[in-house]
Amino acid sequence: MKKFIATLSVFTVLVVAVVYICNRNYYPTGAKGNDGYIGAIVDKHAYAAKIKLPRILFCGGSNVAFGINSKRIADSLGIPVVNLGLLGSLGLDFMLNEAKAVARPSDIVIVSPEYELSVDGAHTLKKEAQRIFPQAGTYFKTGLEQFITDFFIEDLQKNFAVTLAHLLHRPQKGFPTNVVYSRSSFNQYGDVVRNFTNPSKDFFTKVKLNYRPYAGIKNLNSFKDYADKNHIKVFFLYPGFPQSLYKKSLKPINAYADEFDRELKIKILIKPSDAIFPDSVFYDTEYHLLPSGRELRTDKVIALLKKEKLK
Repeated sequence: MKKFIATLSVFTVLVVAVVYICNRNYYPTGAKGNDGYIGAIVDKHAYAAKIKLPRILFCGGSNVAFGINSKRIADSLGIPVVNLGLLGSLGLDFMLNEAKAVARPSDIVIVSPEYELSVDGAHTLKKEAQRIFPQAGTYFKTGLEQFITDFFIEDLQKNFAVTLAHLLHRPQKGFPTNVVYSRSSFNQYGDVVRNFTNPSKDFFTKVKLNYRPYAGIKNLNSFKDYADKNHIKVFFLYPGFPQSLYKKSLKPINAYADEFDRELKIKILIKPSDAIFPDSVFYDTEYHLLPSGRELRTDKVIALLKKEKLK
């Protein structure tokens, strides 16, 4: 029996060691999808690291990626701007932890989450961000069950395939670079700026907001406490939203606004009613602004931040 247990232990250690070696992410920048939309996280962090302090860091989902003209804001305020916005599906916790990793004393962080933004986000997308940008693995936690699944299945399949392709010099299928949802659609500041074609308005008939107490307020207040201790200024900005959907969603939006007014420690720069834009300036979701809409929202953001006398 002892011999069996010893043999089983050695076998188990060997299996784990082989899996560990095979599923290591040896080529993060060469991972499949690095030229896709999430791949922009690499460029955003590279830009943030090279510009001088203080900086304005915009934190949020795709409403931020599609919703501001960072250069105009930087030129108007005389402070460099980095747009960290990517996907709401990464979750609020991921976004705030990312902002913690990037922000330094004297920086200004503008948090702009979407309505009903998930706190935890989608694990598959967070893992994809980690494969492309390994540091992103520190922005979220993984439970034991999920860790085991990732270690023995997901990571092994994806990372070993990338490693094998590199070792055998096999080209991997890349992501289309001529579409809006690609890494090349972002400018150096982190804004989506590609020419938009064929805007879709189907979402106007599908969007339905429902209010439920927002668990993310606890995360936002914790971030505010962290920022105060580290001499970082923080402000809250509601996302841009279409006029017609705002009218249809007035009850849940007002409920969220009342909750935030009561419980949020972060200073709120704008009311939801002041973040409404014409339906015609939205691209393909209720949070993705066309260039014309981006400029309208940027006008408001500049005016709001000038009142705060950030310098």
